[in-house]
Amino acid sequence: AGTLSLERCFAEVLSRVEGPWWWNSSSSSSTLPQDVSTDESTSRTTTTTTNKTALLYPGHEYTTDLLMRQFDQKTIPNDGYWTRLSPSVFFTTASHYLVSAHRRGLPSGQKLLTVPTPLDREQVVNPNFRSLKRRGEAVVNALRFWYEFGSKNVIPDRVEEDGVPVSGAILNDANEGEKQLQSIFTTVYSADLDRVVRDLRSGNVTASLAADRIESLQSRLDDKVIGRRPIPSTLPSHKNVYVGVVAMAVLGSAPSAVTVWDANIMGMAPPVDSTDRIVISKRRLIAVLDGLGLLAHDTSPRLLDIIHLLWQEARLDSDLNLDIEHPNSRDVECSLKIEDQIELGLLKLALFGVAFNQPSKFCLPCGVSRKPKYVEQSWVTTSKLRRTSGELVRHDPETCLLCRDVLRKCPYSVK
Repeated sequence: AGTLSLERCFAEVLSRVEGPWWWNSSSSSSTLPQDVSTDESTSRTTTTTTNKTALLYPGHEYTTDLLMRQFDQKTIPNDGYWTRLSPSVFFTTASHYLVSAHRRGLPSGQKLLTVPTPLDREQVVNPNFRSLKRRGEAVVNALRFWYEFGSKNVIPDRVEEDGVPVSGAILNDANEGEKQLQSIFTTVYSADLDRVVRDLRSGNVTASLAADRIESLQSRLDDKVIGRRPIPSTLPSHKNVYVGVVAMAVLGSAPSAVTVWDANIMGMAPPVDSTDRIVISKRRLIAVLDGLGLLAHDTSPRLLDIIHLLWQEARLDSDLNLDIEHPNSRDVECSLKIEDQIELGLLKLALFGVAFNQPSKFCLPCGVSRKPKYVEQSWVTTSKLRRTSGELVRHDPETCLLCRDVLRKCPYSVK
């Protein structure tokens, strides 16, 4: 419970950052900001403003210690933790530690602060944000799998206007032209850099083209050296179903009060007796996924459209009274909140076919001590798909830049 509470704090940070998918739902005005427009018929959301670089002020100077703990063998899990991440995450964290240790290790009276930190960098070096991104990836996988096999409707392909696909991809270049905080160190693959140097010396490439290639070298480290993905056309394991349900709750639900009295005084969501009654906000889920960089706009159908469709199908009946509003609420946005909010029980039924009112809690090992009950009429049961926890792993030692030199230097290698 403590771990989930910590993750929800970081999810709250992302939901409060000004972004293209988020507006203050607690505002007394029932209209959206002027720079945000929505078209419910096409599930499009557009914005004319650019994202501002958010800075985090943690209020303490434990940066060096917290970064060092990530390299301590006593705190690193024995499951190949760093090898499951992309090389850029490791080198960014290591360089951030070196800079932080240098600034805090200066002589007395000359020490420099390591804060604030840009939010985009914090999402890389902070293990809590990395954990939150794994939660987001679990939600994304569940959403796309549900759309492929469980959805009752098909999202129509978006037509093109004047040769430009209507995909709302205006967000990708929202920060283009704005001055961004640069990293002190830049890490690239030596083989990639050597190739550019050789082409420059031989005259096979122009200076302009070489500059473009050098700028793209750093992004190569964002790719994981070992590719992993679920086995196609198979249902997730019981444990992964649990992981997906928890991820939906962590990313999509607002913090709740400890008691009903506190909820009335603080204007927060009241505590619930059953996890099925946890209220999930579509706006909040979209805002957090966007903050984690998981709302891709170059795929069809868009994840945003799938979320809208899930909210429609999960309601089962538009006249169903979900009883999700505060009993003493006088919010003029009541109708907007009803459209935005839905109970977790309905979402897990639609996404995973899990039945209501099961005696499971959001903790380990209690939550996975036994497999959940699935509704017989759900798409999960009727699809007859095989359930597995296996995954497909992609790694070629001949082409992997971390492994190929070992094979080529072997005296028995054919090369």
